[in-house]
Amino acid sequence: MLLVCIAVLAFVPVSSLPRGANPKQANLYKGSQFQCADGSQSFPMEYVNDDYCDCQDGSDEPGTSACPNGSFFCINKQFKGQYISSSRVDDGICDCCDGSDEVSGHCVNNCKELGAHIAEEAKKIRREQAIGFQTRLGYVADGKAAKARRDQDIAVFAAEHEKLKQELDERKAYKEQVEGPAKEAKEAAKVEQEKIEAEKKAAEKEKTKAAAELELGRIDKDTDGLISPEELLEYGKSEDAILPYDDVTFLVEGGEIETATLVDMIQTQLLSRKTEKERVEAEEKKKEEKRAKKPKLRDIVPTPPAPVEDDEEDLWGEDGKKIERQPVDDFDDDFYEDMDDDEDEEEDDSVAPVRNTVSYDPETQKLIDVFEEAETLYNEAKNRHDGVKRQLDDVKKLNNIDFGAEEEFFVLRGQCFEKRDEQYTYKLCPFDRSDQDGTNIGKWDSWELGADGVNHYNVMMYNKGNSCWQGPQRSTRVEIICGQENQIISASEPAKCEYAYVFATPAACTKVQDETEIHDEL
Repeated sequence: MLLVCIAVLAFVPVSSLPRGANPKQANLYKGSQFQCADGSQSFPMEYVNDDYCDCQDGSDEPGTSACPNGSFFCINKQFKGQYISSSRVDDGICDCCDGSDEVSGHCVNNCKELGAHIAEEAKKIRREQAIGFQTRLGYVADGKAAKARRDQDIAVFAAEHEKLKQELDERKAYKEQVEGPAKEAKEAAKVEQEKIEAEKKAAEKEKTKAAAELELGRIDKDTDGLISPEELLEYGKSEDAILPYDDVTFLVEGGEIETATLVDMIQTQLLSRKTEKERVEAEEKKKEEKRAKKPKLRDIVPTPPAPVEDDEEDLWGEDGKKIERQPVDDFDDDFYEDMDDDEDEEEDDSVAPVRNTVSYDPETQKLIDVFEEAETLYNEAKNRHDGVKRQLDDVKKLNNIDFGAEEEFFVLRGQCFEKRDEQYTYKLCPFDRSDQDGTNIGKWDSWELGADGVNHYNVMMYNKGNSCWQGPQRSTRVEIICGQENQIISASEPAKCEYAYVFATPAACTKVQDETEIHDEL
């Protein structure tokens, strides 16, 4: 907040001061000797304003332009005092509102008018500050209430988290306790099952090999132990041949026909047919299960039609014969059966390939059931624990944000404010991010400390925005000032990828010292 203060000067007879001297430095001009302000030398008081620069700091010539580094003080009664360069003294231009920098009578004294204008501006600023401060009081109340709720939530979540953590540790310990025996039993059952499956496959292979050798006897018509191309081609033409005709012609074109190769091919075909049969059976089983679960259309009782009035007109065909009405119950069930079958055909009939599943003995299955139940209970406990922990972490993260000495800036969180200039639209979401036409030009970082190392809550820093082309990451510095409303006053880019906002908010308004002047306004 820019406060314009009107200087109140200690009473010092102006006539006793050298021209251009500041009344606050009156002690320098007392007595018969004058000492330079820097203490470098002293000489008779008559040397002051003698139009000759004796002091290196120019303090002996406040009312002349003799010293290039001299300063002339305009008293400007009823306005505010100010320093001007001594080089501007007696140059014909009125720099002081009281005209003291020029010869008497050259300038008009307009300090009273300027003072009145400044006083009115100061009153207006104080009035706005007072209104903003009243809003700020509401912000403080809301912020403190929210802080109290967060503190309470943290206490509740922390207690619940500790309770759930203990439960989770117990469930985890029990799960690990029963996991070992179940895992060992499953592994042993798997090994046993793989052994059985291997034996089963070996037996199946021997069985198909015997069938293949028997099929070989069909091919070898002359039982000489040799397979001729003619015999193979004749076999391939038979409808019940196991080997496809394409495989037969391939063997014939290959030249010499080995019986071992032929047996292997027949055996492969037999195994393939068996696998396909199992797949089809599984597919049909899946369809049957779907049909069993899904209600049939014929099982759905239709809404009976409204009763036919006796005076309802009869229906007549083009041949002049009367058309008999068919009762609902007389509809053929085959109609519904066909519709059900059509719907089944439209469903996804893909079936996963048949895989060997491990079956467990009762004792092993019991161990597995115990472990699976323990794992379910552990997962449920973990979900509850993790959910509460996320809530606790979120509240703590929010609680770690500095919303001001009295939580007065909390109400700004979750809001966004825009400012449009000739080229861009700037957006500020306090405690979140800053944007320029949707480009991230900074994420909330911290408050900037003042030169005295103290946080005055008047500058926000938003860093680590999107990187500029061949430049640094974008950042935004936000100056906070008092205002009756929350709004971006100005937005600019003073340096490449470095942005600057001036943001007004009631949260920055402090209590007005002199409230009597704005009492009526409030």
